[in-house]
Parts: sequence; C-alpha cells; structure tokens
Amino acid sequence: MAFLSKFLGGKSGEAQAAEEISEIVPLSQCPATCSAAECFTRYPNSYKDDPGSKNDLLWKSTKPYSLHIIIPTGKSDWKRDATDVDGTILKSISHWASSTKLVPKAVKVSTSSIPQSNAKDPRIAEQTAGDILILPYFVWVKQLCMEDVDAVLDELVPILFSNFSIETTQVEPIDIPAEIKGYEIVKDTNKSYVFLCSHKTRDKRCGITAPIIKKEMCIHLRDHDLYRDLGDDRPGGVQVHFINHVGGHKYAANVLIYLKSGANIWLARCNPFNVKPIIEETILGGGKVWPEHVRLVQKSTKPLQW
Repeated sequence: MAFLSKFLGGKSGEAQAAEEISEIVPLSQCPATCSAAECFTRYPNSYKDDPGSKNDLLWKSTKPYSLHIIIPTGKSDWKRDATDVDGTILKSISHWASSTKLVPKAVKVSTSSIPQSNAKDPRIAEQTAGDILILPYFVWVKQLCMEDVDAVLDELVPILFSNFSIETTQVEPIDIPAEIKGYEIVKDTNKSYVFLCSHKTRDKRCGITAPIIKKEMCIHLRDHDLYRDLGDDRPGGVQVHFINHVGGHKYAANVLIYLKSGANIWLARCNPFNVKPIIEETILGGGKVWPEHVRLVQKSTKPLQW
C-alpha cells in the first residue's frame, strides 16, 4: 500500500498508526488533495494553522466513544460551554450522558446547526424540548421533553445496542420501536452525516474553516446528486452541518463523518483541497482514509439495516 509504505519508512508512531487504521478501514491509494482546478473555495490568505500542531500524531488524539447525541439548535456558534444551560434539554442530555452506565465508552453530546423541526413550539424556543439525533445509529427521537430524557434514553439505548454496536459482534437485527413513552422514534434515511466544528467562540480557526469546508462539500455533493438541503428528504443523501467544540481545535478543520455502512471517521487538518477526495474515497469509497488525517476510526461489523 502506497500510504502504508510511506508511513513504514517514517517514524515508528506513524507506521504503527497506519497499520492500526488499516485493520479497521481501508487506506486510500489516492492523494488526499485534489488539483487546484478541482477546488472551488479557498481559505483566506490570512488564515494560519496552529504552528504547534504540525508535528503531532493525529491518530488516537481523541478518545473512543459509544454514542454521539446531536441536539439541533439552528446555530453555528454557541456560548463557550454549549450544553451547560440550566433548565434546558441541552443540560438534561449532558447530565444523562455523563452519568449513564448503559454504554461501555463515553457519550459525546453536541449542539448542531440543524434546525428543530417545529420551531414554532414555545418549548422548542425555550429549549425545554426538541428533536435529537443519535449516532452512529441514525435514529431520531422527536420532540423529546427534558423531564423525560432519562426514561426515554434508558429504554432506547439498550435496544440500539442490541441491534447494532461498535463494541460487540452484531446480532440479528431487531425492530426499532415506533415510539417510546409516547415519543416518536424515526429511522434516518441519509447515507451519511458530516459534522464540522464551527465553534468560533472556542477557536476562531473553526469559525473560519467550517463554512468554507461546508461550501466546498456542497459543491461536490451536488455533482453526485447527494446534496440534501433542509427541505429535501430523499433517502440516500449526505447531510453536512456545523457542531460545537469537539476537542483539538488546533487540528482544524475537524471533520466527523458517520456512514450508514457502519463507520464513523474523524478526520482533521483538513482544507478545501481535501474535500473532493473525502467525498469520493471516504463517503463513496467504502470509508477509505489517509493516516495523516485520521484522529479516530470506529466501525461496526455490519451496516445498518435502515
């Protein structure tokens, strides 16, 4: 393998990273960057990477996790601690995530630029209720009230883990209930979700890089008829959205990718020239990656059944 050979000839840490990554997902044989003619947006000349991060090994620079709960807010920037808002569903989910014993690894909670589906509901405006997306399971809980967070997630999460898990061997699929305690449970039909850290309040680099990466992604996704705006619910598309602080802002741009095929891939040090290869190799090419851009990879044994 071209990339593996490159890393084997370098530092031992890089060689080990490439070998470990290749055991989870395939390594791309294509360059991580496209030509200037294939890249339609650029970072401004004033943009500078964090000079202290260039020699850092990205692989395993973030910890594995079992769940990622996405809370739509319709925003692209948030207060410094985005989920630490008393009296809201944000705080309720954050508390559940930090205290649950139902999952073997951490639960990541993020706010997102995805808008809520019923913004006119006063509970949504007050953030005491709302839709939540649970990844890597591609499942929505609709209009969940903050006082029912623990009861609903305590019932739903074991069902998801029994159906599909990145920690254990997959068992035969079982049905996801249509509702739990009166809340509608919806299977998401998108092919992939891509999240870009845009939390300018935490790091101005993210506020600069995320909108540019998103614009470039949308251009190339349209070429593959995969772009989905907020009013387009055709199945099999790719959604691209902003999220709050994910850690490692010095590695901007951070790009978190969830594939219905069962992989979740966290790339970093990305720029607009990486976008076309990411779409063609990672999203459409079976999760292929470049070791020098990988912070974390987790993969199930089989793809989701919905």
